[in-house]
Amino acid sequence: MRKLLLFLIPFIFSSCVTNYYYVNIDEDTPIYENTNGTESIIIIPKGYGAYISSGTKKYKKVKWKNYKGWVINPVYSYDENSKNYTRNNSSPNSNNTSASYSSPTNKSTPGKKVHVKSYTRKDGTYVRSHTRSSPKRR
Repeated sequence: MRKLLLFLIPFIFSSCVTNYYYVNIDEDTPIYENTNGTESIIIIPKGYGAYISSGTKKYKKVKWKNYKGWVINPVYSYDENSKNYTRNNSSPNSNNTSASYSSPTNKSTPGKKVHVKSYTRKDGTYVRSHTRSSPKRR
């Protein structure tokens, strides 16, 4: 029994991750305490960034400044330099780790842009594809 518990505890904790994605809010968006949409906590002004989790089409969890809650039908766009935030909560497949990078066929020169493909870190954080500066020569 004890061995079974020792086996199950790491599995339970490793499968509890929710990803939040940094987005730009395109319309004034109220944050609600729950999905009923009755108690508005605060309104996120247009043009600000916030962390939104992938939820249903209509309701999504949101974090903005020190506020947490739900937004209903949010209008937003992804930031090219998106920041990811991970909170221990609930999401399967957090142990899958794969990273793939693509670089130019020739030697990369400092100051040029390199495209990095999407990948998942060991801790379960998903990183979207993005561009970065090529590494400096040593």
